[in-house]
Amino acid sequence: MLMVAAGAAGAQETDPVEAAPSSNSISDDERAVIDDLARQLDESFAVLAEQFDVESFSIRPMMQALLGDVFRDLPDEGNYGFTVDFEMYGTKNPDGLDSGEADEDARKRRPVHADAQACAAANRNIPVIRFERVEINGLSGHRCIIAGQSPDFEDAWVYASWLVLEGPEAYLEVTTGGAVASEEDGYALSSRIGLERLDALNVMAAEIETLAVDAYLGGEPAADVAP
Repeated sequence: MLMVAAGAAGAQETDPVEAAPSSNSISDDERAVIDDLARQLDESFAVLAEQFDVESFSIRPMMQALLGDVFRDLPDEGNYGFTVDFEMYGTKNPDGLDSGEADEDARKRRPVHADAQACAAANRNIPVIRFERVEINGLSGHRCIIAGQSPDFEDAWVYASWLVLEGPEAYLEVTTGGAVASEEDGYALSSRIGLERLDALNVMAAEIETLAVDAYLGGEPAADVAP
C-alpha cells in the first residue's frame, strides 16, 4: 500500500492520504493524491507570501507536474509505504525564535550547519548527498540534502532536503521529505524505490526552495548568492 502525507506552512498538519500504487503510469487514486498535495503546497506558498508581504500566485499546476514525476512508475509488486511531506516557514520577525516564543506555534529556528559533516552528525549520520552554504540578500544559511537508510527502521529509505536562511530581520526554512518502508520486502525494495525517485525529489525540492526564496525577495533581484 502507498501512503502519502504532506505538512503545510507554519506546522499545519494534514491527515495522511492513501492510494493504491500503479505500474508504468499514474492511477486515478494517485492523481487525486497529487492534486491534494499540490493544493496544500499552493496554500503553503500563499501563507509564506503573506508572511513576507508579497503577492502570491498559484503554483498548483507546477507542483502537479513535479509531483507527477515523483509518483510516476511506482511498482505494483511488494508491500511498501511511500510518504512525501513538505513545509515552508518564514517570518520577518525572528525575535524569540531561539526561545520558541516567536509565534503561536512556539517555533524554534533550525541550526545553520557549517559543513556536510555537521549536517550528517545532526541527522544521525544519514549520508549527505549535497551540502552548500548560502548567502542571499542579507540572509545566510545552508542547504543540505540527506538520503539513505533510516537509523530508526532498518527497512526504510529516507530523504530530506532543508534550506535554512536567517538574518536580523527575517528567517526562512523549507523542508521537502520522502520515505519508503517495507517490513515484508525490506530495505532492498525500499531503497530501490527511493533511489528511482531521487532525481525527481531533488528537482521538486529545488523548485520549492526557489519559490520560497522568491517570496522572501518579493521580486527584488538576488544579491551575494554564495553556493
